[in-house]
Amino acid sequence: MIISCIIPTKNRSGLLSEAIYSIVNQTYKDWELIIVDDGSTDNTHEVCKDFSDIDSRIKYFKNPGRGGAAARNYGISKSAGEYIAFLDDDDISLPHRFESQLYAARKTGNKFIVSGYQVRNRENGKLISRPKLKLKGEGAGFPSRWFIHRQLLEKTGGFDENFPAMQDIELSYRLSEFETFALHNSVVSIIYPTKNSVSTNTENTLKGRELLMQKLCHKMHPKEAAWWYFTIAMDYYRLNDRLNGLRYLKISSELNSCITMKFAYQYAKIFTIHSRVFDVINRKILYRLGNRFPVLVEHPVI
Repeated sequence: MIISCIIPTKNRSGLLSEAIYSIVNQTYKDWELIIVDDGSTDNTHEVCKDFSDIDSRIKYFKNPGRGGAAARNYGISKSAGEYIAFLDDDDISLPHRFESQLYAARKTGNKFIVSGYQVRNRENGKLISRPKLKLKGEGAGFPSRWFIHRQLLEKTGGFDENFPAMQDIELSYRLSEFETFALHNSVVSIIYPTKNSVSTNTENTLKGRELLMQKLCHKMHPKEAAWWYFTIAMDYYRLNDRLNGLRYLKISSELNSCITMKFAYQYAKIFTIHSRVFDVINRKILYRLGNRFPVLVEHPVI
């Protein structure tokens, strides 16, 4: 068994079917699919059984209600592949994903591959965005595009189950302590924004970012840490907590003392004091001022 793909899922049986089909339709065939049900109350079990009855490479396990990180870790423990791929239950892998990622990994010897992806509207298929491949720091999110050698993943101990969100980002930083990930110049996955997902919950994301900085800030380049503190500040402004927003902007400006970041902090001070509502326009201005992240790591491109 060369590739193990792990899908954590909960109460998304309709979306899950599409994700499973995207693995079944891979051009590379030496894979197993580990589906970990995190306490579903819909017909997820029946959907998975329909697939596993036809294809023995598809395996279904229950991991009752412990969260996505625990579900992924459980899936890893049940897998047998030399390489591990992940897929969220509301995303899909393009047919060439495994073939192209395995080729890239074997050609270069890199044990952590981060590929391209697109964000599309599920209803009409229209392209929302195709993020630039070039990543600037040590971390990389969206595990639906990851491809990792088992040995590297086992060194880290897997996902931190204490994180309510940002578990993928946190793990990527720990992976980077052993190997700088390689950028794979190929779009392999489609990400579909889904309502009520962990990644769209500002409070969960905020908690995850704060935990990330508590745990790993001291290991980051100061300018990378400054960017994360800036994103925490923006989360607080979205929640209309202007004082905490300003507090984290100050930390960010101290770590990254460039002119624009200093100006962003001064700009925020004015509106924190004189405005009861930090409105959308002011947030957009602040984001443009502060969202400047220099290239800190030169990742190999495949």
